[in-house]
Amino acid sequence: MKNKISILIFILLLLIGLYFIMPQTNGVCIVWASFIALSGLYYSQWFKKAVLISSCIACVVALLFVKEYPFSILSACVIFLSMVPIPYYFHIKSKKLKKEFFLKNRMLKIKHKANLLKLKKSFNERQKYEDNIEIMMQIYIIGKEISKCVSKGECAETILKTLKEKTGIIGCSFFEKTKVDWKMLASSEILHNENLIPYIQSLEFSNNDKKFGVMYSRKFSNRNFEMVYWPLKIADELLGCIIIVTDTEDANRYVEEGSIFGPQISLGLKRINLFNQIDEKSRKDGLTGLYLKRYFLQRLDLEMQRGQRYNDGFYILMLDLDYFKDVNDKYGHLVGDKVLAVVAKSISDDVRLCDLVSRYGGEEFIILMPMIDKNEVKNAAEKVRKSIKDIIFEANNDKFNITVSIGVSCNSKNISNPAHIINAADKALYKAKSIGRNEVVLYDEID
Repeated sequence: MKNKISILIFILLLLIGLYFIMPQTNGVCIVWASFIALSGLYYSQWFKKAVLISSCIACVVALLFVKEYPFSILSACVIFLSMVPIPYYFHIKSKKLKKEFFLKNRMLKIKHKANLLKLKKSFNERQKYEDNIEIMMQIYIIGKEISKCVSKGECAETILKTLKEKTGIIGCSFFEKTKVDWKMLASSEILHNENLIPYIQSLEFSNNDKKFGVMYSRKFSNRNFEMVYWPLKIADELLGCIIIVTDTEDANRYVEEGSIFGPQISLGLKRINLFNQIDEKSRKDGLTGLYLKRYFLQRLDLEMQRGQRYNDGFYILMLDLDYFKDVNDKYGHLVGDKVLAVVAKSISDDVRLCDLVSRYGGEEFIILMPMIDKNEVKNAAEKVRKSIKDIIFEANNDKFNITVSIGVSCNSKNISNPAHIINAADKALYKAKSIGRNEVVLYDEID
């Protein structure tokens, strides 16, 4: 604005100077008047009325000499006055163009904004698809790795290894829900906390065990990290849970991912449970519920190897029911089967949890007793024998009992393989039969 005012002042001073300097002749007057009109026309781009004022002044100046040259002066005045509408015309046209430009510019801005929104939406959708693809790949990888596992411990280690590779995870623990309690299958060192299982139990009793979320407890978290809880469930059956230690800013993200990965892990854990159940059933006798001979021999072989490595002894008890054929002949095979089942339960109840009881074949049973001495095994065998003898069976309005003969052998320098120790127990059993049955005989006491 200051520049415009300076130009106006300069033009006015120039015109005044020319008026007094130049001679007052007709030609000079017309030139001077034309200069005034043109100056006003030039300045009208900023001030529209400038052309009107300058044209009027130019006409006044020209009319001073109208008597001498009336035609020329009047023609000049017409020209000066014809300049007046020029800036108004261009102003109107410019205003119209500005309006059109403004509207076009506004439309372009709207389109540009719409394109930006579409681009942003497209980018978000692409990012969402990429995230979904990544999650699907991770689900595939986890499922593939779990499918290779045949035990819960192996499954837990595989899951923990996969989770530890993810960004923001500091550590994690894998827990199994058993019938009576919670069991830690695998864990990072940071989560070896004896109070963690009671806390998980409190979640179970408060009905929060089926919710993915952050464990807001000062016992297990601080301002630097949080603990995320993933329940592993199929329908309403709680199989276990995973506890994840993660950075505070990543906690909510892993809560969301838990709802995605949790079902896949749960399916893998359920598959392993079913596999173990089938495997366990394949190892056990359908009638007595005891382990089969095949599984017993596998365990015996492992126990022999362990005993040789650590110089640790164990005992084998071979049991045979006395006159069992007479029971089948007199009362029938259904009663005989019932007798075998009851005897099997009696044996299982009398031995320790660490002992392995198996049905060796027909009416024969065999027991593996590790970490026991001679007197203890003799007392254990007598306990089993007496318990079976005291059982009273009923069939066809008749009551009867049955006895058992037991042969005992142990691993030693002279008995170095499974076949030898079983053969020794069998010889001790034969001796018990030969001296009247319902006896316990140790192999190393045979003359």
